[in-house]
Amino acid sequence: MVDYSAINIDKLIIHKVGNKKKEIENQISKGLCNVGEDLSTNLINYFFTPFSKQIEVNKLHHHSDLELNDIYNYSKKLFNKKSNFQDISIDILTHLYEQSEHPHIKIGEVIVAHFSDIIFDDEITDAIGIFKIERKQNFFKFSDSNKSLGINLNEGVSSKKMDKGCLIINIQQNDGYRVLSVDNNNYDTEYWKNKFLKVQFVKDFFYQTSQYVDFVKSFSKEIVETDKGKDEQIAFLNKSMNYLSNKEEFDINEFATEIFDEPKMRQEFFNYKKSFEEEKETEVQDSFQISQNSVKSKKRSIKSLIKLDTKIEIKLDSNDPESNQQFIEKGFDEIRGMKYYKVFYNSEDE
Repeated sequence: MVDYSAINIDKLIIHKVGNKKKEIENQISKGLCNVGEDLSTNLINYFFTPFSKQIEVNKLHHHSDLELNDIYNYSKKLFNKKSNFQDISIDILTHLYEQSEHPHIKIGEVIVAHFSDIIFDDEITDAIGIFKIERKQNFFKFSDSNKSLGINLNEGVSSKKMDKGCLIINIQQNDGYRVLSVDNNNYDTEYWKNKFLKVQFVKDFFYQTSQYVDFVKSFSKEIVETDKGKDEQIAFLNKSMNYLSNKEEFDINEFATEIFDEPKMRQEFFNYKKSFEEEKETEVQDSFQISQNSVKSKKRSIKSLIKLDTKIEIKLDSNDPESNQQFIEKGFDEIRGMKYYKVFYNSEDE
C-alpha cells in the first residue's frame, strides 16, 4: 500500500514534549535538522517500516466539523508549503502536550517531517510524518584511542521499533486525508489516536470485512457458545473464516445458507444482526468485496483451543472444522456429575 522506495525527506525538526499533568515543559528546537544521505536512508527505514505492511487506513475526523480537527488544519498549512514549517511543528508539539492529562503519559522527542515522492495506492504525493520517541535503552560504545580500546555506556533509541507515529498522506483532503498510525507503547489507548490525532476508520473493503468478522465473533460468543458449547463456537468461527478466505465477494444470504444447517440458527443469525447494529449504532453490510488482508489479520485472533477446568486442553483443526465435529462428542456423566468430551481416533501421532 505504501511505497517509499523513492521518498525524500524535505524538512525535519525535533522537539521534546513534556507532560502537562506533571508540569514538565516542552523543549523547542530553534532550527531544522540537516539530514545527510546516509542518515536519511536509515531514518526513512525507521519511519516507514512500521507502515509498509499496514492495511488499516484512517482519516482525520471531528464529530461536528472537520475544520475543528487541529491536526487537519496544521496538515493543510504544511501541505500548502507557504506557511512556516517550524512554527507549525511547534503548534503540533503544543497540541500533543495538551493531551498529556495523565501522569503516565511519557515525555519524549517529537519528530515532525515532510516527505515528498511517497506512493500510496499507486498515487505519487507527499506526506507529513509525526513521530514520538518514548523509550530509551542503554548500549555499549567502544572507543579506540592511542591503540587502547575503551568502552562507555551510552543511552539511545532503537532503530528497530517505533513507539508512536503517524503518516498523513496528501490525498482526499476534503475527507480528512488518509492516515496511517502506529502505537507500540499503548499505555493509554485514547491518547495518540483519539485525543491527539482524532481519526476514524476509512470505510473501505478492509473496514467492511473487519467489521463483519467482529460481528461474527460476537454472534459466536453470545449465541453459538451459549446454546451449543465451545466446540460448536470454534467450528462456526472456522467455517466462517474459511468461507471468507475462499470468496472474493461477500453475500450474507449465501453465507447463512452455507454455514447454517438449521433454519432456526439462520433466523437467529439475522435477528442478532439487527440487535447488534442497534446496540453498536453501526451497519453491517450485506454484501461487499472481501479484503483478504483483513481476513488474514483477523484469523490470528481466533483461537481453536478448548481449555477445561481440569487442566486439559483440546486443540481443534481450524482448517477442517467438519472433521472436528465428526470425531468429537460431548455429554454429561451422571455418576461424576461432570461434563465430558469424547474424542475418537485411530492412532496417536508421535
